[in-house]
Amino acid sequence: MLWLRMPFWETAFLDMVAQERDKIGMDEEPAEMIDRYSQLSEADRKRLELEEDRILATLLHNMTAMMHLCHVPVRTIQQKVRRMLGKAHIGLIYSKRINQLLDELITLPPTGKIPLKPLVSRLIQKQVFAVHEGSNAEAPLCFLEICDDAIILRACNGAIQERWWYERMVNMTYSPKARVLCLWQRHDDQVHMHKFHTKKCRQLYNAMKSAMERAASRGKYQTAGRDLGGEFPIHDVERNEGGLLKVRIDGIQIQFVNSQELIELSNIKKCNTLGGNMFVIEEYDRKRGRLIQRRYISTAADQICYSVLCIFSFTAAQKGGDKNNNKNTNQKHCKTTTSTNTNSLLPSNRRETGGILS
Repeated sequence: MLWLRMPFWETAFLDMVAQERDKIGMDEEPAEMIDRYSQLSEADRKRLELEEDRILATLLHNMTAMMHLCHVPVRTIQQKVRRMLGKAHIGLIYSKRINQLLDELITLPPTGKIPLKPLVSRLIQKQVFAVHEGSNAEAPLCFLEICDDAIILRACNGAIQERWWYERMVNMTYSPKARVLCLWQRHDDQVHMHKFHTKKCRQLYNAMKSAMERAASRGKYQTAGRDLGGEFPIHDVERNEGGLLKVRIDGIQIQFVNSQELIELSNIKKCNTLGGNMFVIEEYDRKRGRLIQRRYISTAADQICYSVLCIFSFTAAQKGGDKNNNKNTNQKHCKTTTSTNTNSLLPSNRRETGGILS
């Protein structure tokens, strides 16, 4: 019989593991997951290892129950399951439970039953939102899953398209009027913006906020937030002069001892950081018709970049409102979240911020 052949059970176990990992999202971008694992603390590494051990142990437990139900000899079950237990490199905590189950098979009658355990993928509590990947309802439809550690973007066929870890989130804002939620995520020292259109914009924002706060309660992320804009000390590389950089709702103001100038928000084409202590901004000079790159050295380079992105997120969300309603509006409210931590952003200490829809 087929179930008396041991290669059948080993193949079935590998297929179950692959299917379970795919449902949870553990097989998506393995290199990225390994890189993230190497940057986690020892406690978080241990937690992830235990979670994977739990997945494998649950599948081995259920497979043992199925082998017993198919009347596979007890000694054969013990040998095969222990061999797969060693191949899976399951830790001491969960391997002890599997060995205990195998020892109990000796006294279990052939008609005895072993209760099945629910799969880990069935126990994960996550909220799913149908969104359009863009600023309007004409964009492609996909699904956003709010998980404990990350946000997963799935296509309609269930395939994972993107995954954004909470510690790499830079900024998050939404406009209830435009029904657009904007996310900024750091990847390879670059910040990327993603827009999503959904009727449940406010519920999506609140769900992400709650998930980030739960992650913070586990001690993984910092929750310190700050208001829009700010003032930062800088040193101009080209002029070799120290000054003050002010991030405002209408742009960036640069002040030196004997001069000051305003870089309008509409002229800013790009901003990023280099080496952790240099803030780089590209401005379009309308008079000369070309791009100008400015470089400023500052210990708060990341915070400057985040502040500028917050201003952009505010205005970007408001632009969607004007476009959808096809008319000028008065001041509206848009929730914006920022963080002083260079590796994470959590939506705390937020405030209602008024601004002109542009």
